[in-house]
Amino acid sequence: MTSTTDPLTEARERIQELEQSLRTAQEELQFFVYAASHDLQQPLRAINTHTQMLLRQCADQERTKEITSVIQTSVAQMNALITSLVAYSRQTSAADRAYVRLNVPLDYAIYKLTELIKASGAKVTARELPEVLGDEAQLTTLFENLITNAIKFRGAEPPEIEVSSEGSDDYHLVSVRDNGCGIHADYHETVFLPFKRLHGRNIPGSGLGLSLCRKIVGAHDGRIWVESDGKMGTTVKFTLPQA
Repeated sequence: MTSTTDPLTEARERIQELEQSLRTAQEELQFFVYAASHDLQQPLRAINTHTQMLLRQCADQERTKEITSVIQTSVAQMNALITSLVAYSRQTSAADRAYVRLNVPLDYAIYKLTELIKASGAKVTARELPEVLGDEAQLTTLFENLITNAIKFRGAEPPEIEVSSEGSDDYHLVSVRDNGCGIHADYHETVFLPFKRLHGRNIPGSGLGLSLCRKIVGAHDGRIWVESDGKMGTTVKFTLPQA
């Protein structure tokens, strides 16, 4: 004897799922708008305040240089934030998919980060990575953000970052491991929220790096998460479907 599902029941369940998805999307949008407006206003306030100080202190050349430096830093922060916002808002799908070996976008990401890697004394190593069906530009951005994070949140020793992978019947598992300060278990999910900074503003950045990583991996039908004991090192892992 076989059982059949009532079409009306199926339709109601589908409507409930869609309503829940809509509520979740609305909550994320509200959080995003609030956080974005807050972060956008802060460097603008600094620019305005220090511009007024500059006008009052223009007779003092050394003080003028100090104030100008703060203004320039604030402008750079704003530009970086706007660039990240644009990248985040545009990331909706992996439109330009093609067969690509992951070592290619990884190598390009390392090339783009040459100055940062050199200045920090970081060492980035990679094993042979698999071929996937993906958007090469987006995968480059993914690796670029993960490596940048590993360098920014380093420990006392020079950063050591290792990229490796393993496969299964359904997907490839890619790991980006570092020897940094680690992330406490309470924050393994929080770090992927837009504008969430575990270290406040002591470490520069837009607060969108890992959020963008999650969007990119999601657009490739994968998932991303963090593994860390909160004391020594962090491993960011993400899955990509088999090519």
